[in-house]
Amino acid sequence: MKAAAILLLLACAGPAAAEPLLVHEGRLFIQAKVNGVATEALLDSGAEASLIDPGLAAEAGLPEGQAITIKGSAGSAAAQFVEGVPIEALGLRVQGEGVVVMDLANLSRRLIKRPTRAIVGRELFDAARLRIDLSGGTIEAPDPAQAPPGRKLALTAHAGIESVPVTVNGVDAQAEFDLGNGSEPMISRGFARRLGLKAGGRKAGGGIGGEIQRDVVMIDRLDLAGKSFRNVTATVDDQPNANAMNIGTSILRHFLITSDFKQRAVWLDPVDE
Repeated sequence: MKAAAILLLLACAGPAAAEPLLVHEGRLFIQAKVNGVATEALLDSGAEASLIDPGLAAEAGLPEGQAITIKGSAGSAAAQFVEGVPIEALGLRVQGEGVVVMDLANLSRRLIKRPTRAIVGRELFDAARLRIDLSGGTIEAPDPAQAPPGRKLALTAHAGIESVPVTVNGVDAQAEFDLGNGSEPMISRGFARRLGLKAGGRKAGGGIGGEIQRDVVMIDRLDLAGKSFRNVTATVDDQPNANAMNIGTSILRHFLITSDFKQRAVWLDPVDE
């Protein structure tokens, strides 16, 4: 999910103990506080700014913000941009340029499939190194002085979201590192054409802005961090700014993930299956 924020403040008392990570329908949920009010929050590395539902915004005493329009994969939605809102999670206190207040009811019902009042975006990833264990159900901000396990992959920025190198049917490409994507990988229309992939059906998708129908294709082989995935179903992304690929938890759940956006890297360590 893509939604922009620049990290302005970080207050951290040091590495915190691992906290529970809830995995529901491929989505990741953590405990957080918005302006001091506790809430469960969806974790989304692909969200450029954190999103807050109006009900939570009112409970947290957020002021009226600037009226804006958020453009999503399926259209646009009215929202407000509110500056100076602190978010706490994993022993960290982060304050980006601002948060986006918008109605999350449709996303919760249609896509997330769980009542959701907050989506914590890349401010948290920009603030600290994170270790995310989907199979073990834990998340923490580890000591950055300790070497992470797994293969180190360089991060490359594209349209506000970080990407990692992959190989698709033998062709090198960049894939968006999108922990907010709880569905199958996505492939851009141009890259699908380059690989000669033919649509084998249609599937409902979309995020902000509503639902859209996407073509479904089959990838023979996807290679990531030394691990190969065969016969991977992917949907076609028709957005003009789409990167070649977008990978979410359907692929990333096979790794212990350490992200360090400050160091411009992620480490992926395959888990035993």
